[in-house]
Amino acid sequence: MPYYLETDDRDLLKKLRLYHLCQECGGELEALYDLKRHLPYIQCKATPGHEGIEREPSRYEMGGLATLNIEARRNIMVQTHGVDKANAMEKYQGGGQLTKEGAMEVLKLVYPDCPETEIIRTAMLCRDFGLHPLMKEVYLIPFNKKGGGKAWATVIGITANRKIASSLKGVFSFLDDTPRAASKAEIVKQFGTNSHEEEDNIISICRLRGERGNTANGFGLYPKKDNPYGTDKGNTPRNMANIRAERQALDRLPGDAMPLKGFDVIDEAYAEPPVVTITTESGEVDTGTGEIIETTAEPVADKPEHWCEEHGCEYDRHTKGTSIFYSHLKEGGGYCNEIKSKKAAASDTPEKIRAGHIVKLEKLAKEKGANIGELVKAKGWPATKPTELSFDQAQVLIDDLTGIPF
Repeated sequence: MPYYLETDDRDLLKKLRLYHLCQECGGELEALYDLKRHLPYIQCKATPGHEGIEREPSRYEMGGLATLNIEARRNIMVQTHGVDKANAMEKYQGGGQLTKEGAMEVLKLVYPDCPETEIIRTAMLCRDFGLHPLMKEVYLIPFNKKGGGKAWATVIGITANRKIASSLKGVFSFLDDTPRAASKAEIVKQFGTNSHEEEDNIISICRLRGERGNTANGFGLYPKKDNPYGTDKGNTPRNMANIRAERQALDRLPGDAMPLKGFDVIDEAYAEPPVVTITTESGEVDTGTGEIIETTAEPVADKPEHWCEEHGCEYDRHTKGTSIFYSHLKEGGGYCNEIKSKKAAASDTPEKIRAGHIVKLEKLAKEKGANIGELVKAKGWPATKPTELSFDQAQVLIDDLTGIPF
């Protein structure tokens, strides 16, 4: 059955078609438009009667900072904590299992004002569940008490929660573009008509499928009157409701029960410790830009073959038919694609375009009303006609044109 969007959002339609598959057969989706309802929709390309869409979590969604190389982690540490602290924690920036003593050393450097009892408690948590503060998997967040003073809370990063879930439940995937805002029908079915849950809270839903085919639904509620931690960095009540919905759905999948239920989960993008200015022998970190002034370069490990310089992470390998391409999920959403293929990267001479690709490219451009010359110019490539394109450049244009909804 078709999956309809609630609004005529072409960007969302393109994203759903490119990054989701048919829930029933795992096949590709196609984007269409209902002239009577004036709404776009997607459906299984091979069998339109199939129901539901499905998306596997990306490597970054599951691994977070652990998917980045040492150089990228080092830069983040310096911008977040300053040069002195980054140097002191250098031996821990590679990730891996921490001992209680190692976790305490890191936590004391990152949270110098936190009481010793909270440091020990969180360090034991890191040791027992394989969490790492520098990988944005666990945080100590201060809150002001009403009567004065501060209270500290241990909070788990969303990627750490997924990592724990995968070890207990196995692989899982997201269904029906969730987590997202729950529809009126979904809220009424779960909580009833005119419920206090709906009146007092923002409600999200998350649907997951486990590795054995079992599905689980989770509902996340967040009070309408509250503002979540990290609002100044872009966090929202909806985002927190989505996280709670995902957490409940993960717990309901078959397998061992999820631990750490007494701890809140947060999106690590909104849980950064405050950046401080530290003047050191090696230089100064600017709090506004994170720029390191007059520092000595550190030796770094060799980069993987398929590496994104812009975002400082490795590309994931994908296949489409007989083609191979590389891309990675960006933190803010969307994908960054690598232009050069594995074969082209290993040689100074790009593989030449094939006649079949020229025919397919010209046919797609005609169908979509696109001008190949303008597409090439927008990419900044020197080619002036299709025959001057490389095989990889042609494939990029074909993928772009295939992704245009109509």
